[in-house]
Amino acid sequence: MAPSYQTIALFGANGQVGKYVFNTLIEWKESEFRVIAFVSPNSDFRLNQYGGMKALEERLDLHKITVDDLAVILAHHNVDVIVSTLGHAVINKQGVIQDAAAKAGVKRFYPSEFGMHQIPWFPGEGGYLHPTWAVKIKCLDDAIKHPAIQSGKMTYTVIGCAEMYDMPDEPILCPWLEKDELITKKGYQVQCVGNPDAKMDYSCCADVAKYLVASIQHPERSENKILGFRSDFISYSEITQLLEKHSGKKARLNVTSIEQVKTIVKDPSTAPAEFQRGSTFPVDFWILLRYVQGQGTFWRPPGLLSNDLFPEVTPTSMEAYFKSLFEK
Repeated sequence: MAPSYQTIALFGANGQVGKYVFNTLIEWKESEFRVIAFVSPNSDFRLNQYGGMKALEERLDLHKITVDDLAVILAHHNVDVIVSTLGHAVINKQGVIQDAAAKAGVKRFYPSEFGMHQIPWFPGEGGYLHPTWAVKIKCLDDAIKHPAIQSGKMTYTVIGCAEMYDMPDEPILCPWLEKDELITKKGYQVQCVGNPDAKMDYSCCADVAKYLVASIQHPERSENKILGFRSDFISYSEITQLLEKHSGKKARLNVTSIEQVKTIVKDPSTAPAEFQRGSTFPVDFWILLRYVQGQGTFWRPPGLLSNDLFPEVTPTSMEAYFKSLFEK
């Protein structure tokens, strides 16, 4: 079955999420997409690592390129769909991409979401909106309310998920992917805040990428929709038990108190030294993420979870993931 959309421009193809999306697009067996991988000029991304003729590479600096110049590039490639997987460092340049897409006649826009917005509430206090979430909320709102969307000339699809458990550049959040054997020789430490038995949504990058590509292949199911996807619904207590079972090493929970979280949010320099490494996110952001998860509110209710929209994408449980990771 040939998809309605053939040429996909992927921005951030070298990123943590973008790599999975790029691989899935070029390996997708049900359809043959033509992929334009957009990366920064200094990226270590190398197209020849992937082989095949279904992909092209474009290097550009989003901080410098104009809307008109980018529109010319997109029109030259006859781009049907743009997928933005830009991270927190450059996500505020997403508007330039969408403005250019509108000029070039791009039909569908996927803004960079890949998460779940949160406004944490501390007991007896008001809500606190971390700047990282604030930027994402603003970028998403701008994307789905873009003039081209309003006029009907462009459609959108938003892929919402949860924290990803297969992010190799996040060893403090994914300790099972820690590469330093000096750290792991005594076992694994799983970070949590509050109630370690609180269940939460968790997602697998590989699953999310398959879900996204399935939505491109079936654009009629995903047109102008905000979709939610999860791979597992699980607690940190359960994760720690499964990690110990399948890794063969000790795994323990490190429970940070709510009072310490509040102190770290006010002054990130007060965080323990071990919290200051192992993540691309600032420590006050990821500790707030753990706080929300520990409150038992980090999950999508019925109606906001859309796994069944593409049943061909089978979610990978954390136990199945640990089996594949450790039992090779």
